[in-house]
Amino acid sequence: MSNVAYADFSARNAIRSNRMENQKSGFILLYRSVLKQPWAKDVFLRTLWENLLMQAARQPYTANFRGTQWPLQTGQLVTTTVDLGLNLCDREGKPTSRHAVDRMLDIFEREGMISRAGEKRKGTVITITNYVEYAQKIDDLPALKPAHIGELKPAHGEASNGAASEGDAAHSGEHKPAQLPAHHEQQGNNNNKNLKRSSSRNSHESRNDATEKFLSRHPEAIGGIYTPAGKSWGTAEDLRAAKWIFAQLLEVNASLSEPKWVEWANTIRLMRLQDSRSHKDICSLLKWASKDEFWKNNILSPSSLRRQWDTLTTRRLNGQSAVQPKTGAGTLDNTDWINGVFK
Repeated sequence: MSNVAYADFSARNAIRSNRMENQKSGFILLYRSVLKQPWAKDVFLRTLWENLLMQAARQPYTANFRGTQWPLQTGQLVTTTVDLGLNLCDREGKPTSRHAVDRMLDIFEREGMISRAGEKRKGTVITITNYVEYAQKIDDLPALKPAHIGELKPAHGEASNGAASEGDAAHSGEHKPAQLPAHHEQQGNNNNKNLKRSSSRNSHESRNDATEKFLSRHPEAIGGIYTPAGKSWGTAEDLRAAKWIFAQLLEVNASLSEPKWVEWANTIRLMRLQDSRSHKDICSLLKWASKDEFWKNNILSPSSLRRQWDTLTTRRLNGQSAVQPKTGAGTLDNTDWINGVFK
């Protein structure tokens, strides 16, 4: 009987093959400092941020999205809130609504992390601010030499899918496993210190501290809208009611300019907390005013609604309504009273 042991190279080759495929897909640098951000405790916000980084173009290219050619620069991606929501599912596999995704993107935009352009339904181009800091090539790291990674470069002329970073950025599997993480982490820490422009570092950090303190006092503002120091703010439902009100006003005057959402949401929040009005009360009275021949031209914001609340309520109770609202998605007699506006 032979006692010779045979090495199983097939498993090792399979591992190497998988690693090569991962290396071709590229990578992003994700800094630990992200955990210090006030929004990072929301797993959906953090996952959305990671998805944006990984889907952004690693180099300029033209994307074919929904039958339209979109020229993208480094750090840009074209998508819709619906598509982003499909990649943000709960444990039951239910995707996040496009309205919730839109509110999350609002947070990133307020923080100066992204900018957006385009039409929401046809496609929105999202630009990652300072994307180069997240997608640096690994051959820029001091621990590596080009000779070590030359064999990992894709074939000449291989098509690029525009994903996060280049395939030749991977580290050869022949090196010791401990070598890459140590240097990679050190370089990541060094880059992390340079993410913010030195001219605005102090003010930016101070603003983040103020925001973090505000959110610790008012966690219900997370997912809603707020100014950096929390002078004006509203919950997600306050913002939702504000958008519903604006949609109603647009039916009266389509030329109205988009409002300052944080101020509208703040007024609605104050009406709830200080005046003891529910969201349904607020939107119901606004709906009535928008049908009145006189008040529809005078109630053009939550603040004007608040100022005239007693007068409007009295006229409404006296039956001085001009037109009764139609039944359906716009009525306030069912639990779906606000959903129809956003379909």
